[in-house]
Amino acid sequence: MSEKDLREMIEAASQFCAKQFARKGEVLPLWHAVAGDGEQLILPPPCEAKDAAAALIRALFELRDVRRYVYMSEAWTLARRIEPDEFARIQHAGVSAHPERVEVVMLMGEDRDCGQIMAERRIVRPANRRAYLEPLRMLIDLPHVPRDSTIRSEGRLIGLLPVRGTRQ
Repeated sequence: MSEKDLREMIEAASQFCAKQFARKGEVLPLWHAVAGDGEQLILPPPCEAKDAAAALIRALFELRDVRRYVYMSEAWTLARRIEPDEFARIQHAGVSAHPERVEVVMLMGEDRDCGQIMAERRIVRPANRRAYLEPLRMLIDLPHVPRDSTIRSEGRLIGLLPVRGTRQ
């Protein structure tokens, strides 16, 4: 597995999301995973409860020895750097309550050999026209992320791959 493979998987997921959004006006949460035997798995959330869904996906990934996956879902984000003094407020209230929130389709990929890559497609909802997705942007390429930044993600849907020894 390589970073190139994961980036190609994110690109394919991005194209799928664009088609889905054009047809339905939304992108429902979905995982595209590659099992240890090479089988491609397409998985909707197994239930509505987020913690239970994450636990079930993590267990399935362990059983199937998943090597790499991309998770896609609509999400809220900020199109600017979060200042330290507002971080606690955002953690408490959520980004969805922030007046500067931006709606995106988030694509998060993980590979057991090369780590994590995140990308997004901003959702644009113009008045009196159909909503559409902007082009794919890798998170590290966003203008509000300084070049020397370390991007850290955490949450129930991060780190779903089976742990394999000391490298991870």
